Amino acid sequence: MLKVLIALLYVGNICDTLRSQPRKLFTYSLPDKRPLKQALGYIEDSYFNFTELATKYEFTSEEHIVKTSDGYLLTIFRILTKCNTLKRYPVLLMHGIYDSSDAWILSGPQTGLGYILSRNCYDVWAGNNRGNRYSRKHVRLNPDRDVKFWDFSFDEIGNFDIPAIIDYMLSVSKKSKVYYIGHSQGTTDFFVMTSLQPSYNDKVQLAIQLAPVSIMKHITNPILKVVAQGSENIKNILDSLGLQELSAVNQIEHFILEKLCQVAPAPICGTILYITTGYKQDTISARTLTIAFGHLLVGVSAKTLAHFGQLILFQKFQRYNEGLQGNLKRYGSVSPPEYNVSQITCPIVLVCGQNDYVSTLQDIDELSSKLPNVVEKYIVPDPTFSHNNHVWGVDAPKLVFKRILQFFSEFDKT
Repeated sequence: MLKVLIALLYVGNICDTLRSQPRKLFTYSLPDKRPLKQALGYIEDSYFNFTELATKYEFTSEEHIVKTSDGYLLTIFRILTKCNTLKRYPVLLMHGIYDSSDAWILSGPQTGLGYILSRNCYDVWAGNNRGNRYSRKHVRLNPDRDVKFWDFSFDEIGNFDIPAIIDYMLSVSKKSKVYYIGHSQGTTDFFVMTSLQPSYNDKVQLAIQLAPVSIMKHITNPILKVVAQGSENIKNILDSLGLQELSAVNQIEHFILEKLCQVAPAPICGTILYITTGYKQDTISARTLTIAFGHLLVGVSAKTLAHFGQLILFQKFQRYNEGLQGNLKRYGSVSPPEYNVSQITCPIVLVCGQNDYVSTLQDIDELSSKLPNVVEKYIVPDPTFSHNNHVWGVDAPKLVFKRILQFFSEFDKT
């Protein structure tokens, strides 16, 4: 631990030099390796995209493009219902950090929540944050050339992306409200939206928040705690090097992880999840781990990671700290304002795992005390449940998805 802190201090010493250098965007990538993966016998679900996965398992999907008010072009996917009639409201699924819409279906037709909702007569929409593999487009900016494309965190995603997606869904479906299901950062995005734009509370019939992330005072991941201490210095170095896009699908770390998880999903990728999220062996199947790590690391902005670091460092759920001058210009105050979660008036269900290193019960308790309309704080009755079990766990259909359908059934009637 001491060595890490010393290293972060060293990073701080070189930042002053790097800040003065001209900024440019640096990208590195690998070509599409699909033919090689096929030859090596990769599980095809690990490299199939959303529509390919849906088609393989005999679900009809559509691809839609949503333009945000600040010019980002987001790809969202729709899974048509398997029923002749639709349930009352469409459902929006929003993924976590390092992730994409694929998270909701990659575990297969029996355990993927997107598929389960479709079979239960819901109109299912899976969104993608700006900057991930499906949403690397803008009306003016090029993500491979323009640094400004990556000047966003979850603040912009919550303030621009989620409202645009919801408005688009309502326009297409001709409905008055949506159901919202978020996982990890997908919950953060929602809390940002409904805090900054409280009118959107009226467009949400019910929000189900899986492993909610806002307050981060009690995270038990020691790596995140240490890295958060140097998040500002790390961000400055990344900016100076032109590294605004991290962990993209064609970058080397994605390729290495995907390969390792084809060979040894439980000992390698299971261990990664254990260290970072509290995962317990065999609570996610080896096959799902293999597939999931083909779909993880699909693009995130350095500013998003830095923003989460700030939540840990300052122990407040607040807007991005731009520094003294930046805060005065953007917010009109010396410090960034906190998100006012008391503005979130729509009904909310908080779904919590007892062994989650990122979304802890203590932090969720504090969040719950500030939200005015919590329908239930549902603690999954399995002490091994961790951060990603909510979407990929072998027991998620029984312990989480069944409960979601019960909540929807109740709110369909209101």
